[in-house]
Amino acid sequence: MNVRLKLALFLLVLFSISIVGSILTFKLESYGDEKLAWVIHTHNVITDSEKLLSSMKDAETGQRGYLLTQEITYLEPYYTGMSNAQKMFQELRLLTKDNPEQQAALDNIDKSIKLKFDELALTVELTQYDNLSQALKVVKEDRGKDYMDSLRADLTQFINIEMILLEKRKGDFKENRTQLVTLIKMQIVVLIFLAIATISFMKRNLFDPLNLLLLSTKKMQQGEKLEIADVVEKNEMGNLLAAFFKMNEVVHEKAEVLAYKAHHDELTGLQNRSMVNTELQCAIHHGEKTNTKVAVYFLDLNKFKEINDSLGHDIGDQVLIKTSQLLAETIRSKDKVFRLGGDEFLVIGQDISQHSGIKKLTSKLLEQFKFPVIINETSMLISPSIGVAIYPDDSVKGEELIKFADIAMYEAKKEQGNSCCEFAPSMLKRDVDQPLNIHK
Repeated sequence: MNVRLKLALFLLVLFSISIVGSILTFKLESYGDEKLAWVIHTHNVITDSEKLLSSMKDAETGQRGYLLTQEITYLEPYYTGMSNAQKMFQELRLLTKDNPEQQAALDNIDKSIKLKFDELALTVELTQYDNLSQALKVVKEDRGKDYMDSLRADLTQFINIEMILLEKRKGDFKENRTQLVTLIKMQIVVLIFLAIATISFMKRNLFDPLNLLLLSTKKMQQGEKLEIADVVEKNEMGNLLAAFFKMNEVVHEKAEVLAYKAHHDELTGLQNRSMVNTELQCAIHHGEKTNTKVAVYFLDLNKFKEINDSLGHDIGDQVLIKTSQLLAETIRSKDKVFRLGGDEFLVIGQDISQHSGIKKLTSKLLEQFKFPVIINETSMLISPSIGVAIYPDDSVKGEELIKFADIAMYEAKKEQGNSCCEFAPSMLKRDVDQPLNIHK
């Protein structure tokens, strides 16, 4: 077998192994993407379950307020809570449609929801027809409490099923990453072996004879006597194979990059909305254990739409990036900052012993935006409106703290320019006249 045929067969084996390894790596990476999607799916299921229970509580709160005051304004959270609960329930149906056990648990939850809604609707209807005493009698029977207890139990069972699935999927995801790392290590070992074999083969069959021929030709030109030389200079084959090692390093890093992107805003690098509830609950739990306060700051940039319309979205993006940098420079190491979307940001200040600490952090935030910044060689002023809600002064529930901070932010917007407003219960009556999350 001549040298050319040997070389062709050897290279065919080399590239075949590399291609098969790359294909297998791609398949394992795709499998990892699927498992990561399941982890995100599980977090969505748990979040929607919490929202369902919260909406039921909102509806019940509205009903109680209406019975006590007969003010029709209390019916708005009642109807909103009912509507949101139905919406969350349908989303849970859709998210878990492929799991019969969870669907069965949702059937029980559906029964409890309908019974609870019927009880709420009955008391509201009796009150509307001037039969308050009968409505209060229905409430005192505590059937609504039994329905809610049953609902909580069924939701707990439903979430436990999802948590078991989450742990299994996390295990599968970790196993996949382990397989990916193992494959990369195996590829490195195989490629090193092939590189050594290739160098040896090329040296023995091509470069040694070629160098010998060149040396002999040179000696012949100089008139020297021809001699056979056993020493051959090193060749550059190892450099060619180094590219495969770099490719495997890139593949190894992709799984970590995907996990990071799922919970961080791509533009600013801040944590995104998906992490707010988790981080806020951790802060509240810490505040409960240490008897400290938690401050939730809801920030909205003033006239941001005008910046986008007049200067372009590229400048708008730079403003958002600069805002995230200013916030990150202002907060303490123990605090958290998030981008909720658009021009909305959220800051969680935790482990604050006294209200004066909240005032101090508020002053630092306002001071940070006091002076103009340079955006694309243009000086401009970034102007935020900030609303603050405090645990446990305003609420002990994370979702309510975010909502109250949002309401307070609306009050701050009325003052124009850089402003901050702390939440007060009196703002709730004004809040019913304006929708949330419309800040432009």
